[in-house]
Amino acid sequence: MKRLVVPAFKLAISYVQVILLHISFFFTKPFIQKIKEESSSGWVIGTFEIAACMHHLKGTLGNAKTVNLFPNDSYNHSYDYSINVKSKYLGWLYRIFYGPLLLGFLANKHSHFWYIWHTGFLIDRDYEFKFLKSKNKKIVCMFVGNDIRSPKLSLEYTRKNNIDNLINYSMPENSEVFEDTETRVMQTAISADLYADLIFNFKLDQISYIKSKVFPWPYMWPKEKFLEPNVKFDDYKKIKIVHAPSHLMIKGTPLVQAAIKKLQEEGYDFDYVELRNMSNKTVLENLSSAHIVLNQFYGFDISLGMLAIEAMANRTALIMSLDPSAIKHYDIELEGLDSCLLNTRYWQVYDHLKHLLDNPDRMKYYADNGYDFVKKHYTYEAAGEYIQNLLEENGVIN
Repeated sequence: MKRLVVPAFKLAISYVQVILLHISFFFTKPFIQKIKEESSSGWVIGTFEIAACMHHLKGTLGNAKTVNLFPNDSYNHSYDYSINVKSKYLGWLYRIFYGPLLLGFLANKHSHFWYIWHTGFLIDRDYEFKFLKSKNKKIVCMFVGNDIRSPKLSLEYTRKNNIDNLINYSMPENSEVFEDTETRVMQTAISADLYADLIFNFKLDQISYIKSKVFPWPYMWPKEKFLEPNVKFDDYKKIKIVHAPSHLMIKGTPLVQAAIKKLQEEGYDFDYVELRNMSNKTVLENLSSAHIVLNQFYGFDISLGMLAIEAMANRTALIMSLDPSAIKHYDIELEGLDSCLLNTRYWQVYDHLKHLLDNPDRMKYYADNGYDFVKKHYTYEAAGEYIQNLLEENGVIN
């Protein structure tokens, strides 16, 4: 594996950030002590918002400050510290100075840092982790996809099991982007192994070079936002089918479109709504009136993803792929996992969608089962208990 080559200007910026970090930490420490704020209390969650994980995690941890340094147009949640710059390049320039200055300040106030994605306050996250550990801080790494997934290991696994992989559709093998991604995820894994006190990752869907024990992430939803009562299937004139892909090829959108077209040609009458590059608010509005949601079809783990949780909480019949047997790789139980959705691989999209349209009672069956499953395992309270136990068992908190 080649070493990721860092351009000279990035190295220079990295040195500047290190200097700014130490200056900030040194000069804010007496100020914080003067105003009598605890120098080691609470969580810092950052720095990348994806699938609203940062927002929901704060709702679970409670005593936490959120830091969103990479704006996501899909969400309009508020954060304690954020960069609200539309320009990609201006935002990058802003982070060069704001990131290290903010980290120095927060490192004086907080004892626990929860990282989502492979980004950080500094360009050099490895140094960032070294700095925090030198100050006796606890670190949790949470990976949610391409931030840690190895293209090479993914292809090896799926070829061994004779199934397609989303990597086939996102980057050409042996290309420069493939090699650079492979190098980056390997270095990210090494850093997490060295410094993280706890790591969340899915062992198969997000197969990686991490050697430490990993735990599956519980995507979560506030119980007050669960859709009740279930009137969708009591009296309806037309079925509404929703597909909201974040990436057309990875989510299997061409397969969905082909299935929809074939069913329409066969005379099936339904409303099909495809949501691309839409805000999360728009997606949720459509889920509240949807009967069927088509999610993604290349999964081979127990990972559901945020859209699945939102769909089931809104009482829809969810069609997507997963492998309930993969739960053997984790020390957890998820009662109802094998019946909460219509498990559908990429070659089954048309057949399974047709099955639900022909059997409305099965549509309601999956909608009800999915709703009960999510309400049992993925509320803030249920996820919070699971996270709290892991934090205590792994010595992250006392």
